Amino acid sequence: MWNKASPVFLILLKFGGTKMKKLSLLIAVFLFLATSTFAQEKPNFDSKLPDKIKAVFDWTLEDLKDSEMAVNFISNFIKAFDEFNPMGEYSIAVVSHGPEVLIFSKKNYEKYKNVVDRLNSLTKSYNLKIYVCRNTIKALGLKEEDLQPFITIVPAGVVELAKLQEEGYRLIPTVVHDLKKFKQ
Repeated sequence: MWNKASPVFLILLKFGGTKMKKLSLLIAVFLFLATSTFAQEKPNFDSKLPDKIKAVFDWTLEDLKDSEMAVNFISNFIKAFDEFNPMGEYSIAVVSHGPEVLIFSKKNYEKYKNVVDRLNSLTKSYNLKIYVCRNTIKALGLKEEDLQPFITIVPAGVVELAKLQEEGYRLIPTVVHDLKKFKQ
């Protein structure tokens, strides 16, 4: 296990018998204290938020069921400011330019009522701006008049994203994962 040149072998040779028991006890106490100290440590929590921020959520959701989680991202953004910087100012927007545009169709209202009502409420309560890509509307076979009145139609979603970033908005890609699959 140890060769004759190893430090552990030399210590064992030097501290045989009672001294070895004392050394073993000392090492055991040291290891116990060291591991219990680490077990009590917590990661740092940085709750400082900026006093002003602009954020744009980039929506290109492949699965329409993900729209519920995407709205949660917006709600979490608002909750963080309400809790950790209630005097902070923020402007938030969504640019929708994927299949999720279908949730804004009046004919799909009953199917996506919860998401649509939450978004409508956020536009009124928090001045959320929702921009929907006209190219995607056409590609999905919708007409502008088919859509909810609380959205704003823009010529191209990607252009709107660039425009908002020029105006100082920070891009937040909306990547939805089912965290239940990964929960330990």
